[in-house]
Amino acid sequence: MIGRLFRIFLLFAFIALIINRLFSRKQKRALREVMQISAWVMLGAAAATLIWYLVMLYFKHIPDAY
Repeated sequence: MIGRLFRIFLLFAFIALIINRLFSRKQKRALREVMQISAWVMLGAAAATLIWYLVMLYFKHIPDAY
């Protein structure tokens, strides 16, 4: 598990290094805005899913056999 996380971290670091070297300032700013919007969308989807499962759990639609 630690090895997998370390590989993912190294992959992101490598991608960040490539972006830092190859892209201009304007492209980096645009990419940062896209990533920021994507992060907010993912956070909203995760929150909505959590709320949905809590509502389903409250009304006992999720079996306890997990």
